[in-house]
Amino acid sequence: MNKRQARLALIVKILLNNSIGSQEELMDLLERNNCSVTQATLSRDLKTLRTSKVATELGGYRYVIAANGTAADEVATQAMDSVRQAAILSVAFSGRQAIIKTRNGYAGGVAYDIDELLSPVILGTIAGADTVFVAVSDDASKSEVYEVLSEIIPASIMEEGRKYFFNT
Repeated sequence: MNKRQARLALIVKILLNNSIGSQEELMDLLERNNCSVTQATLSRDLKTLRTSKVATELGGYRYVIAANGTAADEVATQAMDSVRQAAILSVAFSGRQAIIKTRNGYAGGVAYDIDELLSPVILGTIAGADTVFVAVSDDASKSEVYEVLSEIIPASIMEEGRKYFFNT
C-alpha cells in the first residue's frame, strides 16, 4: 500500500470511529497517527472520498463519507466499500417496503446507491438521517428484493435480515 492509499485508509478509519467536525481536528488525529499532511492535500483527500458535513444530534457537524462507489479511483472505491460495511446496521421487510437502518448521516448515500441500481424491483427510496425506506414494486417477490439489495448491503447484514424476506 503506497503512502496515499495508507493515508486514505487512515482517514476512513478516523471518520468512521470519531465525530470530526473540522479539517483541523482531522489533521490533529492524522498527526497523532504519524501521518503529516497539508491542508490542501487533506482537502483533496476529503473530496476524493466524497465526504460531506452533516448535522449531528447535538447541533454540531461531522464529516461522513458517501457510501456510494462512484469515486474516480480504486482506492477511494475500496474505502467506500468499507464505509458501506460500517454504515449499514440492519435491513428488514414490511408490507411492500424494505427498511434499512444506517448510522446517522449515511442514509442518503445508501439510498443513492440503491437508486443507481436502476432495478425494476425498486420503485424508489426515501432517506432520512439514519433510515432508508425502499418502495418495492407490487409484482416483485421478497426473494427478488433480497437479491437486489444484496448488491449494496453487506452479506452479514443481509443474512441477519433474512428472516424478513424468507419464511425460515
